[in-house]
Amino acid sequence: MVVQIVLGESELNHLTSCCKGLEGLLEWLDSIDRRPGLSELDTRLAGLPVNVEELRKHIGYADDGYQRNVLKKTEHYELVAVCWKPGQDTPIHDHTGSDCAFLIVEGTSTETQYKLNSEGFAQPTGQQTYAPGEVCAAAEPEIHRVSNEESGDLINLHVYTPPLTGFGIYQPAA
Repeated sequence: MVVQIVLGESELNHLTSCCKGLEGLLEWLDSIDRRPGLSELDTRLAGLPVNVEELRKHIGYADDGYQRNVLKKTEHYELVAVCWKPGQDTPIHDHTGSDCAFLIVEGTSTETQYKLNSEGFAQPTGQQTYAPGEVCAAAEPEIHRVSNEESGDLINLHVYTPPLTGFGIYQPAA
């Protein structure tokens, strides 16, 4: 199960005043007036300074599932702090119509990639872990699952381009 909250404008303004890295990222995203590409997002997210203490004051974690904390959404992008407690994960999914790049802000993020078998079930093809400061980029047709398999909390800063409007959910192969 996923919980979603949307930050209000005053909350976002307070957060960005205390987190210059986020402020700069949002200024760049708003200035380009188009859908940014994955390589551009990878470059912008790599090394992005994030005031984790301040970010934590504006986001939350769901008890059952994970939580999407929408920081800002425009016609070209959606910036979301996605938070997992230990043992939580997304369903196996794609990003129909959107690309996604994300920065690991805190914790260790595990991404499992999948392909569909002849019966239409998701078969794992690989797995990668990402440490704080690393960036993962997923093009639209990719099927994956993101999970927190560690003992501490996980925060990933996701940029969906264009904003996520739908996704496919897949059942794992037996």
